[in-house]
Amino acid sequence: MKLSYPRSHAHALLLVACAFGLAFPSLAGEKINRPAPKSAPKSAKPGAAATNAVPVSPELPKSVFIIPATPEEGKDPFFPHSTRLFNTVVIPVTHTNRSTPIPVDLHLRGISGTPDHRLAIINTSTFETGEERDMRTNAGQVRVRCVEINPDSVVVQTAGERRVLKLRPGI
Repeated sequence: MKLSYPRSHAHALLLVACAFGLAFPSLAGEKINRPAPKSAPKSAKPGAAATNAVPVSPELPKSVFIIPATPEEGKDPFFPHSTRLFNTVVIPVTHTNRSTPIPVDLHLRGISGTPDHRLAIINTSTFETGEERDMRTNAGQVRVRCVEINPDSVVVQTAGERRVLKLRPGI
């Protein structure tokens, strides 16, 4: 949509612009008188030189949030009737506090390559003999080393334990 103004409006705007220019000739080229800058702020000591340094602002305090362990220590401000903070204690599971090791779930998906250079597909990773890498499994990150690749099985080592992975029958 194209907007068009009547010629009378365009002439009126031109007249206003000219009148503004004639009324304020000092803005066109003359020097404008401005007050001189203050030599020193009122808080400065007499005789001290003014600097361009930024004034030092006071250090702001940091907020500290503590999750209460009991209802007497506090409550959730958004859900004051909730008891979810007080019901559970989370103990992180590490390798040192496990009573029994979780068995690593490894599956031999396939064997390919030539007889002198075989490749094995374990879970979603391809290995050759002697190759070692970290794999994501049901037990977390596990270091897996491919020891030997046979025509229908693979010998791997995980956490110091050797295992034989066999192909499913029919593959």
